[in-house]
Amino acid sequence: MKDLSQQPIIFTGKLNSVTRPQAQQLAALFGTFPQTNMNQKVKYVIAGQIEQSMFETLTTRKIRYAETHRVEFLKWCIWRLQQKNYF
Repeated sequence: MKDLSQQPIIFTGKLNSVTRPQAQQLAALFGTFPQTNMNQKVKYVIAGQIEQSMFETLTTRKIRYAETHRVEFLKWCIWRLQQKNYF
């Protein structure tokens, strides 16, 4: 599993399980640096559901980046908990 610790990350799209502020707090708790704007520091993009017509292509830079650097955020959070022996 990729370790997001000490990495700048950004959230985009609608998250299903948590709100964006909750996700940012959780990410910070586990040692990442949540960003509010896409910039050159961002290493990982956590993408939720993107509201677009099925005939529109996803062209945002964030989505293209997320497609090539896939990370399942909640699975990563569980993995971090296991690393810290919380389970």
